[in-house]
Amino acid sequence: MKLTAAQVSEFEKFVTGLMEEYKMPGLAVGIACGDEVVYKKGFGVKDLVTKAPVTTRTIFGVASVTKSFTGVAIMKLCEEGKMSVHDPVKKFLPEFGVPGGTGDAITSHHCLTHTTGLPPLPSLDWAIDDNTKKENETSNEGKPHPPVTTYSQLMEYLRTGDFTVLGEPGRYCSYSNDAYGVLGAVIEKVSGEMYARYMEQNILAPLGMKRSTFNLEEILKDDDVTTLYYKENDEDEEIKSSNNWQVAPAHMACGWLKSCVDDLLNYVRWHCSGGTFGGARVLSRESLEAMIQPYADYTRDKKYGYGFGIQEDYEGVTIIDHSGGLRGVSSQVGWIKDKGISAVVLCNLSGAPTSKVLAAAFNMMLGLPLDKPRFVYQKGDWPKEQLDALTGTFKSGEGGQVTFYKEDGKLMARYGKDSKRSYEVKRDSDNVGVVTVRGLDNEIRFFRDQNGSVWAIGSGGRIIRKS
Repeated sequence: MKLTAAQVSEFEKFVTGLMEEYKMPGLAVGIACGDEVVYKKGFGVKDLVTKAPVTTRTIFGVASVTKSFTGVAIMKLCEEGKMSVHDPVKKFLPEFGVPGGTGDAITSHHCLTHTTGLPPLPSLDWAIDDNTKKENETSNEGKPHPPVTTYSQLMEYLRTGDFTVLGEPGRYCSYSNDAYGVLGAVIEKVSGEMYARYMEQNILAPLGMKRSTFNLEEILKDDDVTTLYYKENDEDEEIKSSNNWQVAPAHMACGWLKSCVDDLLNYVRWHCSGGTFGGARVLSRESLEAMIQPYADYTRDKKYGYGFGIQEDYEGVTIIDHSGGLRGVSSQVGWIKDKGISAVVLCNLSGAPTSKVLAAAFNMMLGLPLDKPRFVYQKGDWPKEQLDALTGTFKSGEGGQVTFYKEDGKLMARYGKDSKRSYEVKRDSDNVGVVTVRGLDNEIRFFRDQNGSVWAIGSGGRIIRKS
């Protein structure tokens, strides 16, 4: 499939418009159809001081896009007969457990699908604080907490931490970086190799991903790597920069791959091909298919597989994708099942709307308007008699907080403890609301108990309890 000059021009105008609106310093995009790369380009700069341009070889963090690579590794070990996704985690990690005793029933399948029952926890932030180089004298001065730098320390915290699971394994889908940290430990135990080495030898190298690595020292020596840009919070307009990449050793499997568009195009094209690359089979078609089954309810229109989200009916096609975000990292990869259309988007600004760029790339390839949203909500008004039941404060173990309250007959949301900015929550259905922030729709799911009372919300893929 060849793109016309008019299609390319319209797409690039769309992308540059988003970059201006959201103040993105740099971004790289790649699109493929089958095995052919039909478009790739770097936009903006990798460094605002030097003005060095982004290329499709520029190394970015990919953050949680790493999770699908971890899923591939687990499936490869299963193909080799060394494990099954349905084996209890404790079979390989006897020290693993969770409060309440349900740890014995947790399998790698539960970890892959975020259905372990683990709620959002502070452990990843603790790990980053303890292991990332300090930027100034006051950095990393948080409250005392258990160490979670090593796998054994992560297991100790998960087994003895002061938290309550959401429910039995398999009952709820709540995004968990810790679950993927556990999978990294499983991979090391089953393979007998360090996680990074196993990934590089068995996945990155066979897929020709020569500029992809988990090794931070390699990143710091490279001459085409991005600077990291971020805002202190959502209400801050000032963009700050850093060359200090975040580090969390025990959570490497959940988000610490660094890569570039050229390499990631190999990865998504490989998924589309059914497991072969350069004439060699890296993984069976059956294993790849198992990764993209809709195992768990993630949002209203999206299911979760093994490191991938699945949207089953978008204009008659199924879209497989995953996003990622860390300081200075916004990423998106995906493909359209049975169409052979795949795309990659990388940005060096935290919180950038890479999902809009990916959607525009797919829309262009499908002949749809570039700005057509993938998820459409009703955005009606809540019946006044329902408002009281939806109010309250919900606190996440990851540090987030959202408060819902009534104002002039409307349901309002305030994010963060000290935020002065509020957003209206529109109604999609009795249990689904939507908050629109800078043109991005954020779904809120209301979880009710047997009495109809709201005990938790679903936001950002996480289930967050009412405080």
